[in-house]
Amino acid sequence: MSEISISPRMDALLRALYGGTLETPPWQAFLDQLRDALGGNYATLLLRPPNEHDPGVILNALVVSPEIYRAYNETYFALDPFVNLPDGDVVTVAEYMSAEEFEASEYYQNYIEPANVRHILGADLWHGEELLARLRVTRPESREDFSAREKALCKQLLPHIKQAVQIHSRLRESERERVLYANTIDSLSVGVITLDANGDSLNSNPVAERLLAQGRGVALQGGRLSFENRREQQDFKMLLGEVIQAHHQREAGCVRAFRLADASSLSGLSLLIRPLPHSDHGGERRPAVAVFISDPMAPRQAPSDVLIELFGLTPAESKLAVRLVNGQSLDEASLSLNISRNTAKSHLSSVFSKTGVARQTQLIQLILNSVVTLAGEPASDRHD
Repeated sequence: MSEISISPRMDALLRALYGGTLETPPWQAFLDQLRDALGGNYATLLLRPPNEHDPGVILNALVVSPEIYRAYNETYFALDPFVNLPDGDVVTVAEYMSAEEFEASEYYQNYIEPANVRHILGADLWHGEELLARLRVTRPESREDFSAREKALCKQLLPHIKQAVQIHSRLRESERERVLYANTIDSLSVGVITLDANGDSLNSNPVAERLLAQGRGVALQGGRLSFENRREQQDFKMLLGEVIQAHHQREAGCVRAFRLADASSLSGLSLLIRPLPHSDHGGERRPAVAVFISDPMAPRQAPSDVLIELFGLTPAESKLAVRLVNGQSLDEASLSLNISRNTAKSHLSSVFSKTGVARQTQLIQLILNSVVTLAGEPASDRHD
């Protein structure tokens, strides 16, 4: 069996390429190494073309000045004649068009030549009709054009670049979804704390941090949840142990919950503990448990503008509905809105008609079970 070997330079390029999927901005080290390997003065990877509404995503190993970068995005991208290359082919601009045609172009005279560029090596990567990436490496006129050996090196890298771009795209999509779901949880005023298999805190969302800072009988001390009540501390420790065991045994359905005693209110904070999916990677500092914390007595978010769009309410009717959702009686709501009880009754009758319910309890259930609570609380509604 023949031994498979990779040159040190190719090994370094591949490491930088796949490692670049986790960098911010991505692929800076890879583009630097590729530029050096090909003896270029610039190396660029375009992920999303710019247009009049979008600056696009263009990664450069070297940016001479922000002005040059903006000039390409705003003006010269549309004038670039060296585009739409066949999928996976490595082409030089000299092979793509004549020297006379290239040097006569506005792109060359006003952008390329002032940037000390004459030779360009390029490759476009496509997924069907969608452009995945556009790779360009350049040299000044004082250097020779790219050789067949250098084109072959670039050709070897193209399948890896394509795969790395797709991996990066998937990671970005997952991160965008994570942020969306996290913001949705925040809008529901639910605190979330993730713990590792030892019960140590890994991270928490702003709602959890706010609830824990209120002195409601539980806080983070030394990276762990600490309860003022000894019995509650023992109960939590027991339930946490059960959920951690379920995490190790991959039993996602294990859920444990309890409520904290709170002498200062009718109802204390509620906690729910559930195991997280088991990671295939080792290490103790991996998320194992999610602890959800909520305050049953906290005002529920029901933005007036969303109620108006969703149910066709007027601004006055939506403000009344928000107060009813947050536990006020009709008399209390009319007082806080500075309207008469008869006006409030008239608004409520109209709200019933528009939402198709007949009682306040049904109205509250309808609003809290609708998508309105996912919209968050705009600043204009916080102090109505």
